[in-house]
Amino acid sequence: METLNQVTARMHRALNKVVDNTAPAAQWLEEHGEALTASSGQLLDRTRKYVLANPLQSLGVALSAGYLLSQLAALLRGRS
Repeated sequence: METLNQVTARMHRALNKVVDNTAPAAQWLEEHGEALTASSGQLLDRTRKYVLANPLQSLGVALSAGYLLSQLAALLRGRS
């Protein structure tokens, strides 16, 4: 029974550390969440307008980015 109590106490201490370490990030997100949402909406609108104005260039950028990401993923998996 003593071992179980020790393990439980360690788990509580670990959980308290996690909560203490993540609390500032959670508070920052709570304070800045609306601004981040608005910024992402503006970015989406600008991107949509750019793609509509430059469809072929956008397609080229998307294909290039996809190719580079696939090569990076293959490299990270140990294959080249």
